[in-house]
Amino acid sequence: MDATLRIAATESFDDADLPVDALPEWYRDICRGGTSPEPFAAQGRDRYAERTGSGPWDLQDWLSRFDPDLEVRGWAWWDLTRPDAGGDRLRLWTDTWGEPFFSWEDLRWLLYACGARTVADPMLTKPQAWTAEAPA
Repeated sequence: MDATLRIAATESFDDADLPVDALPEWYRDICRGGTSPEPFAAQGRDRYAERTGSGPWDLQDWLSRFDPDLEVRGWAWWDLTRPDAGGDRLRLWTDTWGEPFFSWEDLRWLLYACGARTVADPMLTKPQAWTAEAPA
């Protein structure tokens, strides 16, 4: 996400293609439908396809979701916590500006591509639940 946010903050989204050299090579490869030297990325691509019936996101299409002037991305990264101390589950917190339904398929793709075994559908939660969990 750091490299993606740098692209969003510094690049002109008016160009045909955004520069991708700052993104990890394994992520660029898996978004292009290729193989990856990282087994977790290939497994994540397969899990995403199994869950959604869709193939990998095209890299430029995925990056376009971070255009500051485009309002299709309905979430902003908030935090990552561990709901069960010592467990292997993580909970990703996003700000959806209180909207119960929002566009998040780009986020689901990212999570699976980065190795998530499962990704639960989003749900609105009170801030107290977030403050009660340990940082990841």
